[in-house]
Amino acid sequence: MEQKVTLDDVARLSGVSRSAASRALNDRPGVRSDVRERVNRIADHLGFRPNRAAKNLASGRSSVIGLVIPSDDLRVDPYGAAMTHAVGRAASQLDLGMMLHLAAEEPGDTVNHILRDGLIDGLLISSVAADKQWVDELFDSVLPTVLIGTHPTRDDVLSVDVENTESAAGAVTHLFEQGCERVGCIAGPLDRADARARLDGYRLAHDRAGRPVDEALIAHGRFSRASGLPAGAELFEKGVDGIFASNDEMAVGAILSGARSGFRVPDDVLVVGFDGTAFDEVIEPTITSVIQPFDEIGRTAVELLNKLVHGEAGLTSVSIVPPLVQGGSTTRP
Repeated sequence: MEQKVTLDDVARLSGVSRSAASRALNDRPGVRSDVRERVNRIADHLGFRPNRAAKNLASGRSSVIGLVIPSDDLRVDPYGAAMTHAVGRAASQLDLGMMLHLAAEEPGDTVNHILRDGLIDGLLISSVAADKQWVDELFDSVLPTVLIGTHPTRDDVLSVDVENTESAAGAVTHLFEQGCERVGCIAGPLDRADARARLDGYRLAHDRAGRPVDEALIAHGRFSRASGLPAGAELFEKGVDGIFASNDEMAVGAILSGARSGFRVPDDVLVVGFDGTAFDEVIEPTITSVIQPFDEIGRTAVELLNKLVHGEAGLTSVSIVPPLVQGGSTTRP
């Protein structure tokens, strides 16, 4: 039977004491950089991995991060599923575990247990969940916390988000460039910062093009496919030839609504969405959309939180510029 490699083996072959080898492998102070490099190189060669429980005990950390996201996201909105997957994958790449908490209206004792028992080192919170008071209070706790998205009312939290206003303006400008003269907007819920920013982008594109904004062409939805159906119908009735929907779910709803009323996309009306969650769906036409780079967002958020957990100073919020990818919904036949 193959004998298990131990810390004593690593220390002996590295020419250092057992305690020095432990400090080197656990990235603790008191070891020269050349010794640290030699110990880690020999450990890798031997296939030695420090015991996770012992390592956590020595560092005072759990090597687990938390993610708070609304439960509705995972059931009906592909954005939540995509973000959860991206964060989980990024955490795994840093050898971190992830604890998922679905943000119900009443959290019970779960959050108190997490904070009191030290089950996690830090917390990522989806901005979609930040409208709940108990979630918002987590930003003022002692737990290192990073927001994914934009907080609806606060600007004092560390965050990772996509740039919403200019990206939305670019999407509307794309419709102008395709020859649209009467562009409507399906805005998201205006209690959310991202929805307000995307509506600002719709207005900004009109201003830059020297076109007045017709307020009658702004319909409102709830970032759901179901809410995109009546909002789309409202805009089709008002004679639009282009629609900017503040997310892909509402864009899909608008396209379905148009089909029921005899309006064809892109023959009669062009449609642009935001998020990229419906880009790979089996839907005709495919949707032109501002694509949120979920993997990059998740990786950036996890790395930022990890730096915060380890006490790194001078950290700042990050804004990521998403690309506009043209699909069939703005490609005229």
